[in-house]
Amino acid sequence: MSRIFRLVALSFTLLAGVPAFAAEYHKSGDWVFHSSAFATDGDVTWDACVASTTSMDGTELTLRLEPAADGFEAVMGLTNDGWSLGAEAARIRLDIGSGRWMLQGEATGAEARVAWTGDAAILPFLEDFASSSFAVLMARDGATVSQFSLRGSRKAIEAMTSCVEAQIGQGLAEVLAAAELDGNPF
Repeated sequence: MSRIFRLVALSFTLLAGVPAFAAEYHKSGDWVFHSSAFATDGDVTWDACVASTTSMDGTELTLRLEPAADGFEAVMGLTNDGWSLGAEAARIRLDIGSGRWMLQGEATGAEARVAWTGDAAILPFLEDFASSSFAVLMARDGATVSQFSLRGSRKAIEAMTSCVEAQIGQGLAEVLAAAELDGNPF
């Protein structure tokens, strides 16, 4: 069952000059969608739109979309407090349903991150998450590191996508297609 909560902090009338803060939270199955917005002088400036889940071993998988100057930025983060990763490039293997994704990212400390800038591969990647029932983070030797339930991922990812599309005023596919036509990957 989905629940939506809208949280609004103190109004401008109570704290003149202090920005108001608003957030949206939506839980769907094993996934959570949340966004936040800050308002200063009556203008709303959006922060990120995020969908996330946590595996049984405590690894958090976060998908983040946010507005950028020429469209949007997309980042996937994998975080586990038990990890001690060196600051280096990372090759991340995620098996999502029957698909296999080999992603180039960066690792440091307790986190590995992958960023997509103008890469249309983000759309089928998000669709795999939305349409599959599980995802597995694999080690270099093929051993399972973490397994994630994707129950509720479709609603969380659709909310995340709608959130950023509302902010940038167009669909993600249209932004990527326009950037490709311009020869500008953002």
